[in-house]
Amino acid sequence: PARTRSRPYRSAMPRLPLVDPDDPDADPHARALLGRVQELRGRTLNVYRAVGNHPEVLEGLLQFGTAAYFRNSLTPAQNELAYLGASVANDCHY
Repeated sequence: PARTRSRPYRSAMPRLPLVDPDDPDADPHARALLGRVQELRGRTLNVYRAVGNHPEVLEGLLQFGTAAYFRNSLTPAQNELAYLGASVANDCHY
């Protein structure tokens, strides 16, 4: 069965402030972490900028993501299969 949203999709402003890594008034630890993400990935997703409000949490999230996605025992083909399987299970079309 197709999934339906309980409420219509609305484009809105984020509820959490997003840390700007170029803002000299931002927390230096958050700025450094977000700069590292930008350098390694070529972009900084808003989820990282939102979590940047708590730099210690962002650091833990980045460590977890690195371990889970890049330092695991799966082959690239197995990684892709896991991504595709999760996308199908969650009805994601991207």
